[in-house]
Order: sequence, then structure tokens, then C-alpha cells
Amino acid sequence: MIATLEQPSLLDEWRTCLGGRHRPTEPRPLAAMGYLANGPVHDGLIEIEHLTLVVLYEESLTPQYSALRLAGFAAKRIPWGIRLGGPGQCLFCKDLRLQPVPGANGYRLDLDNTELLSLGLALNQERNRHMRSEKRRFQEHPRLPKLWAAFRPADATQITGDGPELTAYATKTGLAPEVLLERLRREHGGLVLHPLAWVSHHWQQALAVFADLERYPQRQVFYLRRDGLTGFHDAVEFDFRSNAGTGNRRRSGRRRKLALAAA
Repeated sequence: MIATLEQPSLLDEWRTCLGGRHRPTEPRPLAAMGYLANGPVHDGLIEIEHLTLVVLYEESLTPQYSALRLAGFAAKRIPWGIRLGGPGQCLFCKDLRLQPVPGANGYRLDLDNTELLSLGLALNQERNRHMRSEKRRFQEHPRLPKLWAAFRPADATQITGDGPELTAYATKTGLAPEVLLERLRREHGGLVLHPLAWVSHHWQQALAVFADLERYPQRQVFYLRRDGLTGFHDAVEFDFRSNAGTGNRRRSGRRRKLALAAA
């Protein structure tokens, strides 16, 4: 009879990585990011509303305790572009240092939500690997997926390119903006797609916005500078703070007490 070794469970992995008694009290300035696809992905493209970006970073709650935040953020179309995270767009906010249990809510992860727990553990492992590397250079900003605006073929004939991003790329390549717009044109599901940053002034005509995951990293680590979780890139405004949009500082003390009590 051949004996087989059982694969460690997710809870076993959590205990190995995070179940020890030693917990750092000072937040370390590295964050990790991944994503969850909540809808179909075709040719590497997913509608932006079906994408959840997940960020892992440390947040100091008291001098004795630093939470390992695992927060998920949705995207929202706004005039001239996309907002990632920000007010009302934080879907969940967890503390990976709290032991997951089945059916958990609040800051504690649900052990039955294997997709989120697996992602959280993978992000933590990637972050730890980067912290152990003395020679590794860290990117200073989160890398965001490339975004495409989708138009009906009849409307696409009237679409023109504009904006500083297109101007900069035209200067870099030596090609005219209209040539670049035609060269980077693509089709998907009967629609015509252009880079969002180049055509965001046509936002009212766009039927959808797609995120391109084909070359987007499943996991990434970046140096967390002050206010490094907020910013602008091309036609995107992002705010990946776990308390984004809570709008009530009086509740923050209660949230911290609950988190500490759960620990």
C-alpha cells in the first residue's frame, strides 16, 4: 500500500506563515497587490466593473499591534475616466493576522472563502520574499491594468484621439496621433476598442471599459511611500486606502478596538 501525503490546508498555511506569537509592531513599507476576476475574461479582457483589485499592507493600530490589511476595491466609471477604490468602492477590509474561521465576518477572513484567503496568503508570501531580498529594486507605485474604451463600430469612425498621454507617446515614437490611434485600435465582441487615456473625452459614447489582464502581473510588490495608496495615472484616479470613504473618524476608534479584541 502506497502512503500519500496530504496537502496542507489553507489554515495550515496560515498557521505556518502568520500563526506565530511574534508579530511586528512597526509597519514595514511594502505593499502587495493582486486581483480577483468576478466575471468572464476573453482575450485577456474583462469589463472593469467585474474586476476587484486587492491590496495587502500593514497599518499601525496601536504601538503594540500592526494589522495586515487585505482590502478589495471596485472600479467605477466617471466622466473622463475611471475611479479605482475611493469613496464607496472599498468592498472589504480584512486583517490577515486574525486567524480565519468558517463563516467569519468583520475584519476576520472567512475560511470558506478559499479564493480570497489563497490570494491573501500568496500576496503575503510575495511581500515577504521581496523584504528578504537586499538587492531587489522596488517599484514606487502600483502598476494598474491597461484600460480600453469600447465603442460601436458606427460611433468609432468619429472617435478622435487627444490628451497629454497621446501627445507624449506621439513625441516618443515620432508618429502622428491619428496614426497611433489607428495602429492601436482593436476589436472585441463586435466593438471597437481604443486606449482609454487617448479617448476619454468621448466617455459618454463608450459602451464599456475593459481592463487588459494579458500582461498584467497576478501579484506585484511596491514600496509604500506616504500617500502611496492614492494617486492618478493616465485617465485613472485610484485610492486604495482601506478606510477610503468611511467618512466618519469617530468610528475609527471603535473599529480599532474591535480589531484588537478579535486578535
